[in-house]
Amino acid sequence: MNKFLKVVSFLLVLSSSVYLPSANAASSTEMLITIAETNPALLERLNTLALDNAELLNQLLKMAESDAAQLERLLNIAETDLEVFSQLVTINDTKEAQENGGASTMGIISDDDGIIRP
Repeated sequence: MNKFLKVVSFLLVLSSSVYLPSANAASSTEMLITIAETNPALLERLNTLALDNAELLNQLLKMAESDAAQLERLLNIAETDLEVFSQLVTINDTKEAQENGGASTMGIISDDDGIIRP
């Protein structure tokens, strides 16, 4: 029965990885398999999170970048101090936006001598 529960938990966590971007999905699945083989307690924590807050789980998996140790550290932060974790998410999202050519906050606004005056 215990083995059955572990398999069901593992399948739930794997099914949650479907929401990841396709580029990271394969490596995230590999990471989850490694976690299932080496750290069942972490797998149970991730399964509980998948059932309670799938959005948070997806953010953790995205930020962990397929590193099981980093995933566990991020999960610990999310469980102990959600405000700090939210700050990390904001910083990570900003970093990704800049790397992907997002909007720049630097520069001069010009309206060709229209309404905006120096």
